Amino acid sequence: MAWIEYTGQPVVKEATAIVGSPGLGSIGKIAVDYLVEELRPKLVAELYSPHFPILYQTKPSYVTHPDFPGQAGIKFQRGQVELIKVEFYSLASPPLLITKGYHANFKGQYEVADRVLDLYQEFGVKRMIVLAGYGTEGRDVCCAATDLELLEELMKCGISTGYEGPFYGLSGLVFGLGMLRGIRGMCLFGRTQPNLVDPEYPDPKAAKAVLERLSSLLNFTIDFSKLDEKRI
Repeated sequence: MAWIEYTGQPVVKEATAIVGSPGLGSIGKIAVDYLVEELRPKLVAELYSPHFPILYQTKPSYVTHPDFPGQAGIKFQRGQVELIKVEFYSLASPPLLITKGYHANFKGQYEVADRVLDLYQEFGVKRMIVLAGYGTEGRDVCCAATDLELLEELMKCGISTGYEGPFYGLSGLVFGLGMLRGIRGMCLFGRTQPNLVDPEYPDPKAAKAVLERLSSLLNFTIDFSKLDEKRI
């Protein structure tokens, strides 16, 4: 069963949740990692689950299979033991709850997504913005939303729809299940040319394009200079 360890209280209630997970081009992962690095938010909670593999038996990680649960274990970071987890960071200005996602195996996907949403509701989250990628040439960003009003808001900002198809993994489930709980959501998809050998091979330029749109939507500034050479 998934559980949450609290490391502090959110610095602001009813923040906008920002969600990113490993995925196509690692766009969501790069984006949220960079936000945490640059904005220095406060770590307030960590979600753990026995369904988080240290090693996936399927590639890419976001395409799970019921017969391949992955391998359990820990990792070492700078010589210290670290359990696999989803991390939640709180920021006062702009008011954000940044979520660094991690994909559960097939059997744990809905449970983990539900626990993420439990925490959102506990912290008063009413809106989320998911950062992800989709496989096509170009550098523009397209969007999706849980309701027409949000979609029109995005389109007025010059962001068009464009992607149709499945949205795998934790971020997709949180986005969809959040709608059932009354959490309004929008998604920014960055274009990336898929790497057939390694679909998660990092595309920092696509992540930068998504972050530029995000910063414009939420009216905050961030230094993008280090992202041009960023790798994970």
